[in-house]
Amino acid sequence: MKNIIYLLILIIIVSSCDEYEYEKPLTPVCKSYIDTNVIGVWRFEKLISFNNFNLQIDSHYLIIMPFNKKQYIIMFQSTKSNSNNLPLFYKAHLSNFKSKTFANVQSLIDFSDKDLYVYYAFETQNDSLYYWGYLKNKMPYQFNPKKFFSIHYKDTSLMSAIRVYKRIKYSLPIFPAISNP
Repeated sequence: MKNIIYLLILIIIVSSCDEYEYEKPLTPVCKSYIDTNVIGVWRFEKLISFNNFNLQIDSHYLIIMPFNKKQYIIMFQSTKSNSNNLPLFYKAHLSNFKSKTFANVQSLIDFSDKDLYVYYAFETQNDSLYYWGYLKNKMPYQFNPKKFFSIHYKDTSLMSAIRVYKRIKYSLPIFPAISNP
C-alpha cells in the first residue's frame, strides 16, 4: 500500500518536473486575488496530451479552497479506496496579464531544496475547469515569461497536457457522502 502512495507522489513530481518551472512566480503574491470560479471540488474527467507528454493520472479530485485573500490551498485526492491514500497539497496564487490567467503552483511537500513554481494556464467554462502546463524542453533558453506565455497561451506545440475537470456539487470527497466514480 505504501509503495503505491510513494509511486503516485513520484509520478506527479516527475511529471511536473517535465513542465516548465522557475524559482520566481509570474507575478508576486501581493498582486494576486481570489477567483471564486475556481473554488470548489473538481472531479478529474480526462487528459488531452500533447507533444508525447506521458502523464498517467488515476481518477481523483482537486479541492481548491482559499487560504487567505491572495492564495489558495489545493488538495489532490485519489479516489482509490485504500485507507493509506494520503492527499497531496499545493499552494497557489493567480497571475493575470494581457487577459490571460495563470496559477503559480508550488508543492507543499517538496523533496528538493528548491522552492519552484510551475505555471499553469487555466480557464473555467460552466462547470468545467481546464488547466495546462508548458514543456520545459520547449522553452527558449532566456525569455520574458509574461510576454512569452501571453503570446503562447494556447500554443499546443509547447503544452504538456490539458487536464479537464467537472465541478462536484456535493461535500468534500474525503467524507463518505460522495461515492467513488
